[in-house]
Amino acid sequence: MKNYLNTCIQTLLANETARNIIVRVGQGDTILCDVKATSEDRVLTDHTLFDMASVTKIVVTTSLALLAFDRGLLSPSDPVSKFFPVPEDKKQLTIQHLMTHTMGIGHKSLLGSDGSYEGIEQYILNIPSDFSIGSDVRYSCPAFILLGRILEQIFGDRLDRAFDTHVAKPLGMKETCFLPDRTLDIVNANPTDGEEGLVHDPNCRYLGGVCGNAGLFSNLSDMTVYAKTLAAGGAPLFSKEIFALATQNHTEGMAESRGLGYLYVDDRYTQAGGLFSAGSIGHCGHTGQSVFVDRKSGLYVIILSDATRHAILKYEKKKYYKVVKQMRSDLHGAIKLDLGL
Repeated sequence: MKNYLNTCIQTLLANETARNIIVRVGQGDTILCDVKATSEDRVLTDHTLFDMASVTKIVVTTSLALLAFDRGLLSPSDPVSKFFPVPEDKKQLTIQHLMTHTMGIGHKSLLGSDGSYEGIEQYILNIPSDFSIGSDVRYSCPAFILLGRILEQIFGDRLDRAFDTHVAKPLGMKETCFLPDRTLDIVNANPTDGEEGLVHDPNCRYLGGVCGNAGLFSNLSDMTVYAKTLAAGGAPLFSKEIFALATQNHTEGMAESRGLGYLYVDDRYTQAGGLFSAGSIGHCGHTGQSVFVDRKSGLYVIILSDATRHAILKYEKKKYYKVVKQMRSDLHGAIKLDLGL
């Protein structure tokens, strides 16, 4: 490896784009590059926890959904009405619509609900649609909260416990969890000091900290296990057939390319920094995290940071997340240069 990545990270720290950044680049069982950098008085380790935000969508909710497909407990074509009463305008809504962000409802605050996680599905299902179901992609946290509630029915347990039983333990992800012990080594994702271990996502925090869209805390050690699972074609968690189905582009001709749960990299997706080939998969977390896997080469990159915390403190609302997106693009681009790709 050359020094483009190290230079990029030092620039990000100097600009206070983030104060804590971990980047791991791997391929198969080989770690090609490992950088842990901080401008704070602390030591970052493989076990330092980060708020994974929407990376929860693929690690927890997508994983459980694919397991349910494999076991014949659920199908992408199953209507949501099979699990919950739905209003007339949601009769055609399916599991696939939820997993591809095509349910007709984009980003919504759920703070107008009564704050009860049990029953939040009825609040979500009665939100008026922004566009016709299945006609386009609009990123939707409510879709994955609703999917999480369905998976709780299927697995007969709360989402965090179902994840621990059916995903974390089988893979050996020993420290990944919802609602972590706040005395552990955790990087704060929130602009308010002293909120380490509290989920940043407003909807998830309002609903108690366990949701299908956010709330997961993880570290480099466990995310490496997860990334290697994706790079290995989903083994040993999923069958090849189900993983192949999930990693296709199910939203051809729409605003974004989406697999079942996974973000599908195409030439429109700038945060990949040109590093990942078309058809690569992954996801970002609003707090500054991401994991991407190139299915052709087996290359994976994990980024853990507190970039959003510091961007919120420095920039106006309309600009701050653009800085986080640019950070990912810059880091991936630097890795591309280091690898000579």
